[in-house]
Amino acid sequence: MSSQGGSKLELNTASATVAFYSRLEDQAEKFYEELARNEKYGKGRETFLAFARENKKHREMVLRVYREVVTDAIETCYSFTGLNESDYGVDTELTEDMGYSDILGIALKVEENIRKFCIDANERSRSLLADLPQAFEKVAKRKASRKLILELLLGRTTI
Repeated sequence: MSSQGGSKLELNTASATVAFYSRLEDQAEKFYEELARNEKYGKGRETFLAFARENKKHREMVLRVYREVVTDAIETCYSFTGLNESDYGVDTELTEDMGYSDILGIALKVEENIRKFCIDANERSRSLLADLPQAFEKVAKRKASRKLILELLLGRTTI
């Protein structure tokens, strides 16, 4: 989920948008699994494992909706505009010197960027069909709830 400088890869089709979203959730899932395995961040282990499971469910839900409702005809008749991959990336690489507050800060950025992507994709897919924007909206709401959980965890930590 690393941010990449340079040119912005624009997401112009539903398939490109959903594929990018799938990669975001996959990277977030792996990030949370890594946090859960790391004894240094043990006090958040159950939360991180739950988030990893939810990332997988979110990804599967959006992919299922996409597969069920998007046809080749829709794909060729409609396009997304204004979505660029580089606008939603977060560096999730962990280093030994990172404390609990540091990783919670990264997790907050992960949740916010995926939430923002889902909101933006929702807005740009409304004209395509109803089910896909609803799926993105549902995930965006869940991401907002997860941000609150992370903020609570962050508030209970000492620096």
